[in-house]
Amino acid sequence: METQNNNNMPPEIPPYVPRHETLTVEKLYSRTVRGQVTKVVLITFAYLVIQLIASGIIEAVIIFASGAFGDIMRSATEMAQGGTIDMDGLAASTQDSAYDMVGKHFGIISIASAAAGLLIFLVLRGRRLFTTDITESRAAMSAPLLIKLWVIAMGAQLIFDVLANLLNAALGQAGYSATELMEQSIQMLETPSGLLYICLAGPIIEELAFRGAIMKSLERFGMNFAIFISALLFGLMHMFTVQAIFAFFMGLILGYIAGRYSLKWSILVHILINTAAMGISYLGAAGGTDTTTGQGVFAGLSLAILIVFLVCGTALLIKERWRFAEQKTVGAPIMAADSPPNTGALMWGAAFTSVPLIIYIVLMIGAGIITIIGLPWFTDIIAG
Repeated sequence: METQNNNNMPPEIPPYVPRHETLTVEKLYSRTVRGQVTKVVLITFAYLVIQLIASGIIEAVIIFASGAFGDIMRSATEMAQGGTIDMDGLAASTQDSAYDMVGKHFGIISIASAAAGLLIFLVLRGRRLFTTDITESRAAMSAPLLIKLWVIAMGAQLIFDVLANLLNAALGQAGYSATELMEQSIQMLETPSGLLYICLAGPIIEELAFRGAIMKSLERFGMNFAIFISALLFGLMHMFTVQAIFAFFMGLILGYIAGRYSLKWSILVHILINTAAMGISYLGAAGGTDTTTGQGVFAGLSLAILIVFLVCGTALLIKERWRFAEQKTVGAPIMAADSPPNTGALMWGAAFTSVPLIIYIVLMIGAGIITIIGLPWFTDIIAG
Protein backbone atom coordinates (compact mmCIF):
# COMPACT_ATOMS: atom_id res chain seq x y z
CA MET A 1 0.00 0.00 0.00
CA GLU A 2 1.34 3.42 -0.99
CA THR A 3 1.95 5.86 1.86
CA GLN A 4 1.40 9.59 1.56
CA ASN A 5 4.52 11.73 1.89
CA ASN A 6 3.69 14.48 4.43
CA ASN A 7 6.81 16.39 3.41
CA ASN A 8 5.16 17.22 0.09
CA MET A 9 2.02 18.63 1.65
CA PRO A 10 1.59 22.43 1.36
CA PRO A 11 2.07 24.29 4.66
CA GLU A 12 -1.09 24.93 6.60
CA ILE A 13 -2.20 28.58 6.32
CA PRO A 14 -3.44 29.97 9.64
CA PRO A 15 -6.79 31.76 9.54
CA TYR A 16 -6.70 35.53 9.07
CA VAL A 17 -6.97 37.43 12.34
CA PRO A 18 -7.55 41.23 12.15
CA ARG A 19 -4.66 43.15 13.70
CA HIS A 20 -6.86 44.83 16.29
CA GLU A 21 -7.85 41.42 17.63
CA THR A 22 -4.21 40.62 18.36
CA LEU A 23 -3.65 43.77 20.43
CA THR A 24 -3.79 43.75 24.20
CA VAL A 25 -6.60 45.53 26.03
CA GLU A 26 -4.14 48.25 27.08
CA LYS A 27 -2.98 48.94 23.51
CA LEU A 28 -6.53 48.96 22.19
CA TYR A 29 -7.57 51.47 24.84
CA SER A 30 -4.55 53.69 24.18
CA ARG A 31 -5.19 53.60 20.45
CA THR A 32 -8.83 54.59 20.98
CA VAL A 33 -7.91 57.56 23.20
CA ARG A 34 -5.10 58.70 20.91
CA GLY A 35 -7.37 58.47 17.88
CA GLN A 36 -10.08 60.63 19.45
CA VAL A 37 -7.59 63.23 20.71
CA THR A 38 -6.01 63.35 17.25
CA LYS A 39 -9.44 63.91 15.73
CA VAL A 40 -10.35 66.87 17.97
CA VAL A 41 -6.92 68.46 17.46
CA LEU A 42 -7.17 68.21 13.67
CA ILE A 43 -10.65 69.73 13.77
CA THR A 44 -9.34 72.55 15.99
CA PHE A 45 -6.58 73.15 13.42
CA ALA A 46 -9.22 73.26 10.70
CA TYR A 47 -11.28 75.69 12.82
CA LEU A 48 -8.35 78.12 13.02
CA VAL A 49 -7.45 77.78 9.33
CA ILE A 50 -11.05 78.33 8.23
CA GLN A 51 -11.23 81.45 10.40
CA LEU A 52 -8.07 82.86 8.82
CA ILE A 53 -9.22 82.11 5.28
CA ALA A 54 -12.74 83.43 5.90
CA SER A 55 -11.45 86.64 7.51
CA GLY A 56 -9.06 87.21 4.61
CA ILE A 57 -11.83 86.79 2.06
CA ILE A 58 -14.23 89.06 3.98
CA GLU A 59 -11.52 91.71 4.41
CA ALA A 60 -10.79 91.67 0.67
CA VAL A 61 -14.50 92.05 -0.12
CA ILE A 62 -14.81 94.97 2.32
CA ILE A 63 -11.77 96.74 0.88
CA PHE A 64 -13.07 96.43 -2.70
CA ALA A 65 -16.68 97.27 -1.78
CA SER A 66 -15.69 100.32 0.28
CA GLY A 67 -13.83 101.98 -2.59
CA ALA A 68 -10.50 101.84 -0.76
CA PHE A 69 -8.99 99.91 -3.68
CA GLY A 70 -10.17 102.68 -6.04
CA ASP A 71 -8.50 105.29 -3.84
CA ILE A 72 -5.27 103.33 -3.96
CA MET A 73 -5.40 103.10 -7.76
CA ARG A 74 -6.12 106.84 -8.04
CA SER A 75 -3.13 107.58 -5.83
CA ALA A 76 -0.94 105.41 -8.04
CA THR A 77 -2.27 107.15 -11.17
CA GLU A 78 -1.62 110.62 -9.76
CA MET A 79 1.92 109.63 -8.84
CA ALA A 80 2.49 108.24 -12.32
CA GLN A 81 1.19 111.44 -13.95
CA GLY A 82 3.61 113.40 -11.83
CA GLY A 83 6.42 111.46 -13.42
CA THR A 84 7.41 109.47 -10.40
CA ILE A 85 5.90 106.81 -8.17
CA ASP A 86 6.84 106.79 -4.52
CA MET A 87 6.56 103.06 -3.83
CA ASP A 88 7.15 103.49 -0.11
CA GLY A 89 4.48 106.14 0.11
CA LEU A 90 2.07 104.10 -1.99
CA ALA A 91 2.64 101.04 0.20
CA ALA A 92 2.07 103.07 3.35
CA SER A 93 -1.08 104.60 1.87
CA THR A 94 -2.34 101.18 0.83
CA GLN A 95 -1.75 99.73 4.29
CA ASP A 96 -3.38 102.68 6.05
CA SER A 97 -6.46 102.52 3.81
CA ALA A 98 -6.80 98.75 4.25
CA TYR A 99 -6.33 98.90 8.04
CA ASP A 100 -8.83 101.74 8.29
CA MET A 101 -11.51 99.83 6.38
CA VAL A 102 -10.82 96.54 8.13
CA GLY A 103 -10.71 98.20 11.56
CA LYS A 104 -14.16 99.69 11.11
CA HIS A 105 -15.65 96.27 10.36
CA PHE A 106 -13.36 94.04 12.43
CA GLY A 107 -16.21 92.94 14.69
CA ILE A 108 -18.31 91.77 11.75
CA ILE A 109 -15.28 90.03 10.25
CA SER A 110 -14.58 88.26 13.55
CA ILE A 111 -18.19 87.12 13.98
CA ALA A 112 -18.51 85.83 10.39
CA SER A 113 -15.14 84.05 10.32
CA ALA A 114 -15.67 82.43 13.76
CA ALA A 115 -19.15 81.26 12.74
CA ALA A 116 -17.70 79.78 9.54
CA GLY A 117 -15.05 77.95 11.56
CA LEU A 118 -17.65 76.61 13.98
CA LEU A 119 -19.26 74.60 11.19
CA ILE A 120 -16.28 72.21 11.13
CA PHE A 121 -17.28 71.02 14.62
CA LEU A 122 -20.39 69.50 13.10
CA VAL A 123 -18.03 66.66 12.16
CA LEU A 124 -17.82 65.81 15.85
CA ARG A 125 -21.38 66.42 16.99
CA GLY A 126 -23.69 66.93 14.03
CA ARG A 127 -26.99 68.67 14.74
CA ARG A 128 -26.66 67.86 18.45
CA LEU A 129 -24.16 70.73 18.71
CA PHE A 130 -26.99 73.23 18.31
CA THR A 131 -29.77 71.25 19.99
CA THR A 132 -29.31 68.71 22.79
CA ASP A 133 -25.77 69.82 23.70
CA ILE A 134 -27.14 73.21 24.79
CA THR A 135 -30.38 72.11 26.41
CA GLU A 136 -29.03 69.10 28.32
CA SER A 137 -28.74 69.70 32.09
CA ARG A 138 -26.96 67.37 34.53
CA ALA A 139 -27.42 69.20 37.82
CA ALA A 140 -29.53 72.13 38.97
CA MET A 141 -27.90 75.55 38.79
CA SER A 142 -28.93 78.29 41.22
CA ALA A 143 -28.43 82.04 40.86
CA PRO A 144 -26.13 82.25 43.95
CA LEU A 145 -23.95 79.40 42.65
CA LEU A 146 -23.77 80.98 39.20
CA ILE A 147 -22.62 84.28 40.72
CA LYS A 148 -20.03 82.49 42.87
CA LEU A 149 -18.53 80.71 39.87
CA TRP A 150 -18.46 83.98 37.93
CA VAL A 151 -16.69 85.82 40.78
CA ILE A 152 -14.10 83.02 41.06
CA ALA A 153 -13.42 83.29 37.33
CA MET A 154 -13.19 87.09 37.43
CA GLY A 155 -10.72 86.91 40.31
CA ALA A 156 -8.12 85.60 37.88
CA GLN A 157 -8.32 88.81 35.82
CA LEU A 158 -6.12 90.75 38.27
CA ILE A 159 -3.56 87.93 38.36
CA PHE A 160 -3.51 88.00 34.55
CA ASP A 161 -2.97 91.79 34.53
CA VAL A 162 -0.14 91.57 37.08
CA LEU A 163 1.60 88.77 35.18
CA ALA A 164 1.21 90.68 31.90
CA ASN A 165 2.71 93.81 33.44
CA LEU A 166 5.63 91.89 34.94
CA LEU A 167 6.30 90.12 31.66
CA ASN A 168 6.08 93.38 29.74
CA ALA A 169 8.49 95.02 32.17
CA ALA A 170 10.99 92.22 31.63
CA LEU A 171 10.56 92.10 27.86
CA GLY A 172 10.56 95.90 27.64
CA GLN A 173 14.24 95.88 28.51
CA ALA A 174 14.84 94.18 25.17
CA GLY A 175 12.31 96.30 23.30
CA TYR A 176 9.55 93.68 23.15
CA SER A 177 5.96 93.54 24.40
CA ALA A 178 3.91 90.53 25.45
CA THR A 179 0.55 92.21 24.93
CA GLU A 180 0.99 94.69 22.06
CA LEU A 181 -0.76 92.52 19.47
CA MET A 182 -3.57 91.70 21.88
CA GLU A 183 -4.07 95.40 22.64
CA GLN A 184 -4.14 96.21 18.92
CA SER A 185 -6.79 93.54 18.35
CA ILE A 186 -8.91 94.88 21.23
CA GLN A 187 -8.63 98.42 19.88
CA MET A 188 -9.89 97.23 16.51
CA LEU A 189 -12.87 95.66 18.31
CA GLU A 190 -13.88 98.89 20.06
CA THR A 191 -16.85 99.30 17.74
CA PRO A 192 -20.51 98.27 18.23
CA SER A 193 -19.96 95.12 16.14
CA GLY A 194 -16.68 94.47 17.97
CA LEU A 195 -18.37 94.64 21.36
CA LEU A 196 -21.09 92.34 20.04
CA TYR A 197 -18.37 89.83 19.14
CA ILE A 198 -16.48 90.08 22.44
CA CYS A 199 -19.51 90.12 24.73
CA LEU A 200 -21.93 87.80 22.93
CA ALA A 201 -21.08 86.10 19.64
CA GLY A 202 -17.50 85.13 20.59
CA PRO A 203 -18.43 83.45 23.90
CA ILE A 204 -21.30 81.53 22.28
CA ILE A 205 -19.17 80.27 19.39
CA GLU A 206 -16.20 79.35 21.59
CA GLU A 207 -18.38 77.52 24.12
CA LEU A 208 -20.16 75.54 21.40
CA ALA A 209 -16.78 74.57 19.95
CA PHE A 210 -14.67 73.83 23.03
CA ARG A 211 -17.06 73.06 25.90
CA GLY A 212 -19.59 71.66 23.45
CA ALA A 213 -18.16 69.63 20.58
CA ILE A 214 -14.69 68.89 21.99
CA MET A 215 -15.72 68.11 25.56
CA LYS A 216 -18.72 66.04 24.49
CA SER A 217 -16.56 63.94 22.17
CA LEU A 218 -13.96 63.28 24.90
CA GLU A 219 -16.12 62.83 28.00
CA ARG A 220 -16.50 59.08 27.42
CA PHE A 221 -12.94 58.84 28.77
CA GLY A 222 -13.83 60.82 31.89
CA MET A 223 -15.03 64.37 32.47
CA ASN A 224 -11.75 65.61 33.98
CA PHE A 225 -9.87 64.44 30.90
CA ALA A 226 -12.38 66.15 28.60
CA ILE A 227 -12.19 69.40 30.61
CA PHE A 228 -8.38 69.49 30.62
CA ILE A 229 -7.85 68.72 26.92
CA SER A 230 -10.51 71.22 25.82
CA ALA A 231 -9.03 73.90 28.12
CA LEU A 232 -5.54 73.19 26.76
CA LEU A 233 -6.66 73.57 23.15
CA PHE A 234 -8.66 76.68 24.05
CA GLY A 235 -5.80 78.32 25.95
CA LEU A 236 -3.14 77.69 23.31
CA MET A 237 -5.48 78.97 20.59
CA HIS A 238 -4.98 82.50 21.99
CA MET A 239 -1.18 82.37 21.47
CA PHE A 240 -0.48 85.58 23.42
CA THR A 241 1.57 83.85 26.17
CA VAL A 242 0.03 85.31 29.36
CA GLN A 243 -3.42 85.47 27.75
CA ALA A 244 -3.06 81.79 26.87
CA ILE A 245 -2.50 80.97 30.56
CA PHE A 246 -5.55 83.03 31.52
CA ALA A 247 -7.66 81.38 28.78
CA PHE A 248 -6.52 77.92 29.97
CA PHE A 249 -7.63 78.73 33.53
CA MET A 250 -10.95 80.06 32.21
CA GLY A 251 -11.29 76.89 30.14
CA LEU A 252 -10.99 74.76 33.28
CA ILE A 253 -13.70 76.72 35.10
CA LEU A 254 -16.03 76.90 32.10
CA GLY A 255 -15.43 73.20 31.44
CA TYR A 256 -16.36 72.39 35.04
CA ILE A 257 -19.59 74.39 34.66
CA ALA A 258 -20.47 72.76 31.33
CA GLY A 259 -19.61 69.26 32.55
CA ARG A 260 -21.30 69.39 35.97
CA TYR A 261 -24.27 71.59 35.09
CA SER A 262 -24.91 72.52 31.46
CA LEU A 263 -23.34 74.06 28.39
CA LYS A 264 -25.88 76.88 28.50
CA TRP A 265 -24.53 77.94 31.90
CA SER A 266 -20.92 77.99 30.69
CA ILE A 267 -22.06 80.16 27.77
CA LEU A 268 -23.73 82.59 30.20
CA VAL A 269 -20.69 82.75 32.52
CA HIS A 270 -18.38 83.31 29.53
CA ILE A 271 -20.60 86.19 28.39
CA LEU A 272 -20.55 87.69 31.91
CA ILE A 273 -16.74 87.36 32.14
CA ASN A 274 -16.09 89.10 28.81
CA THR A 275 -18.69 91.81 29.42
CA ALA A 276 -17.37 92.60 32.91
CA ALA A 277 -13.75 92.60 31.66
CA MET A 278 -14.61 95.06 28.89
CA GLY A 279 -16.55 97.24 31.34
CA ILE A 280 -13.62 97.35 33.76
CA SER A 281 -11.25 98.11 30.88
CA TYR A 282 -13.40 101.01 29.70
CA LEU A 283 -13.68 102.29 33.26
CA GLY A 284 -9.90 102.31 33.59
CA ALA A 285 -9.61 104.44 30.44
CA ALA A 286 -12.52 106.76 31.29
CA GLY A 287 -12.17 110.39 32.25
CA GLY A 288 -9.06 111.03 30.20
CA THR A 289 -5.50 110.96 31.53
CA ASP A 290 -4.10 112.59 34.64
CA THR A 291 -1.35 114.95 33.44
CA THR A 292 0.62 114.44 36.64
CA THR A 293 0.66 110.66 36.83
CA GLY A 294 -0.01 109.85 33.20
CA GLN A 295 -2.58 107.31 34.35
CA GLY A 296 -6.29 107.06 33.55
CA VAL A 297 -8.40 109.06 36.00
CA PHE A 298 -10.49 105.99 36.86
CA ALA A 299 -7.62 103.49 36.65
CA GLY A 300 -7.50 103.23 40.45
CA LEU A 301 -11.20 102.43 40.61
CA SER A 302 -10.93 99.67 38.00
CA LEU A 303 -7.95 98.22 39.93
CA ALA A 304 -9.97 98.31 43.16
CA ILE A 305 -12.78 96.39 41.47
CA LEU A 306 -10.34 93.73 40.29
CA ILE A 307 -8.87 93.45 43.79
CA VAL A 308 -12.37 92.93 45.22
CA PHE A 309 -12.99 90.20 42.63
CA LEU A 310 -9.67 88.53 43.53
CA VAL A 311 -10.29 88.61 47.30
CA CYS A 312 -13.90 87.44 46.99
CA GLY A 313 -12.99 84.84 44.39
CA THR A 314 -10.21 83.41 46.57
CA ALA A 315 -12.52 83.29 49.60
CA LEU A 316 -15.22 81.55 47.58
CA LEU A 317 -12.70 79.12 46.12
CA ILE A 318 -11.66 78.13 49.65
CA LYS A 319 -15.25 77.96 50.89
CA GLU A 320 -16.51 75.95 47.89
CA ARG A 321 -13.41 73.77 47.57
CA TRP A 322 -15.48 70.66 48.35
CA ARG A 323 -17.26 71.12 45.02
CA PHE A 324 -14.00 71.04 43.12
CA ALA A 325 -12.58 68.25 45.31
CA GLU A 326 -15.67 66.20 44.54
CA GLN A 327 -14.99 66.68 40.83
CA LYS A 328 -11.88 64.51 41.17
CA THR A 329 -14.12 61.51 41.77
CA VAL A 330 -17.09 62.58 39.65
CA GLY A 331 -14.92 63.28 36.61
CA ALA A 332 -12.59 60.28 36.98
CA PRO A 333 -11.89 57.99 34.00
CA ILE A 334 -14.93 55.93 33.07
CA MET A 335 -14.35 52.25 33.84
CA ALA A 336 -16.15 49.68 31.70
CA ALA A 337 -16.16 45.92 32.25
CA ASP A 338 -13.36 45.47 29.70
CA SER A 339 -11.32 48.52 30.75
CA PRO A 340 -7.63 47.95 31.61
CA PRO A 341 -6.72 48.36 35.30
CA ASN A 342 -4.38 51.34 34.73
CA THR A 343 -6.86 53.37 32.68
CA GLY A 344 -5.74 56.79 33.96
CA ALA A 345 -2.06 56.42 33.11
CA LEU A 346 -2.85 54.89 29.71
CA MET A 347 -5.32 57.67 28.90
CA TRP A 348 -2.98 60.58 29.65
CA GLY A 349 -0.01 58.84 28.07
CA ALA A 350 -1.97 58.17 24.88
CA ALA A 351 -3.21 61.78 24.70
CA PHE A 352 0.22 63.36 24.95
CA THR A 353 1.78 60.98 22.45
CA SER A 354 -0.69 62.12 19.81
CA VAL A 355 1.51 63.64 17.10
CA PRO A 356 -1.07 66.29 16.05
CA LEU A 357 -1.42 67.41 19.70
CA ILE A 358 2.36 67.73 20.04
CA ILE A 359 2.51 69.72 16.79
CA TYR A 360 -0.40 71.93 17.94
CA ILE A 361 1.34 72.73 21.24
CA VAL A 362 4.65 73.53 19.53
CA LEU A 363 3.03 75.67 16.82
CA MET A 364 0.87 77.68 19.22
CA ILE A 365 3.75 78.32 21.62
CA GLY A 366 5.94 79.26 18.65
CA ALA A 367 3.24 81.60 17.35
CA GLY A 368 3.05 83.26 20.77
CA ILE A 369 6.81 83.82 20.77
CA ILE A 370 6.67 85.25 17.25
CA THR A 371 3.96 87.73 18.26
CA ILE A 372 6.37 88.99 20.93
CA ILE A 373 9.54 89.26 18.86
CA GLY A 374 7.48 90.66 15.97
CA LEU A 375 7.51 89.26 12.46
CA PRO A 376 5.37 91.81 10.57
CA TRP A 377 3.92 89.42 7.99
CA PHE A 378 2.90 86.95 10.70
CA THR A 379 1.43 89.45 13.14
CA ASP A 380 -0.54 91.04 10.30
CA ILE A 381 -2.14 87.64 9.59
CA ILE A 382 -2.96 86.99 13.27
CA ALA A 383 -4.36 90.49 13.76
CA GLY A 384 -6.74 89.84 10.89
